[in-house]
Order: sequence, then C-alpha cells, then structure tokens
Amino acid sequence: MGVKDVCDLSLVMNFHAEGVLAQWSLWGFQRMRRQAESAGISVQLIAVLDCADDDTRRIVQGHPVLCVGDQVQEVEFGDLGLARNFGVACAAGDYLGFLDGDDYCSSNWLTAALAVARANGDRAVVHPEYTVSHGAIQTLGRAVDQLRDNYSIANCFKCHPWTAVVFASKAVFRAIPYQPTRFRETGFGYEDWHWGLEVIASGRLHTVAERTALFYRRKQDSMLVDMNARQAVLRPSRFFENCSFELY
Repeated sequence: MGVKDVCDLSLVMNFHAEGVLAQWSLWGFQRMRRQAESAGISVQLIAVLDCADDDTRRIVQGHPVLCVGDQVQEVEFGDLGLARNFGVACAAGDYLGFLDGDDYCSSNWLTAALAVARANGDRAVVHPEYTVSHGAIQTLGRAVDQLRDNYSIANCFKCHPWTAVVFASKAVFRAIPYQPTRFRETGFGYEDWHWGLEVIASGRLHTVAERTALFYRRKQDSMLVDMNARQAVLRPSRFFENCSFELY
C-alpha cells in the first residue's frame, strides 16, 4: 500500500456496471472521508470492480477521490458476495464497511459507525439508522436496532430488516464470510439476508448508528428484482438450527 499501510477503517465499494452513477457515489464517499478525517480518523477506499464494464472502470480508475493507500481491484467473480470477501482480504483497516457503487450515505456515516462498532466490540454489526429509497421506488424506513428495539427474530423467516450497508470489525467479516449465490445457476439468492441471519446465529446482533442515513437507489431491473422474479431462495443457514423463536 505504500506509505499508508495502516488506517482506522476501510470502505469496500463494489462496482459492476454503474457507469456515471459511480461518479456521484465516489463523491459521496469523499464527503464521508473528509468528515472522518476532520475527527482524526483515517479512511482507506477499496474499490472492487467485478466484471465491470468499460465506462465504470474508466470512471473509478480515474476518479479524483483516489488517494495514496486506496486500492482499485479488478476481479471476475460475477458474484457480489465473493467480491465483498475479496475486499475484506485487501483492507488495511481493523474496521470496515460495504457500500454499493450506485448508493451513498450521509456524511457522518463512517464516523458514527466506527464509534458504535468500537463501543460494542465484536458483539454487534452496525447499519445506517434510516434508509431513503429513491428512483423507481421512493420510501423512508428505519432499521431495526436489536440492542434497543423489541423485535422477534422469528420475523427474519419472512423478511430481512437490514440493508447491505453494514460496518463492523474486520474480524467479524473474517469469521462470517459472504456465501456465493450465482442465483441463475443455483437458485440461491439474497446474500445479504443470508449473511444477516448468520450474524444472529453467531450470537451477534444488528444495531444502528443514530442519525445516519443510506440513500438507496431502487431500479426497475435490479438484481433483487431479478431474484424475486426467479423465486430465488436462501441458502441453508445456522440460523434455522441454532436460534430459538417466539412466534407471535
């Protein structure tokens, strides 16, 4: 990594075919990094280009936000979960988070998420408190906080109340790697839902960084829409074997 071999946190951004949207998401990352650095927090960017198209590759590789110590990695997994695991292996920070290449978060996200993660150690993973969906679907929602909210995990059988944007110590992501889906070949999908269940099965909880937000772009032809249309199912999970449920 050169002169910047150690940092407080790494952010893994996954790119595929975002095109010009990658430009805005990287500027959004810059806002988060500047706020973190003003608080004395060093931030590394790991941009993982997985089977990226030419426009996305050009925009990411040439973007002005790239600094010494940042990495742009090209892979050919064709699988979001495997691309995230690769980002974990590249990260220099003891803490890290994920963000898709067409989304962005409030400028305080990294600073607030690091504070919550440090306070809770490995017993919790952190999500933005609010999700503002825009584009094809426009909604506002608040994430479940298992440290504070009365929420039965039996609900996780039918829905996933957390987004893919998550932050934790690197040790958590090493202990609970994402599983491949390749849902068109296997029928398995929803890698974030599966990972969230594995977090609970490991004895950890999902919490939030208060007063933070994810701005989530909803598209008519997203991978999630395709999974729903093809009736993808979750991989088997320790969650269904190890957890006790109160159904009500």
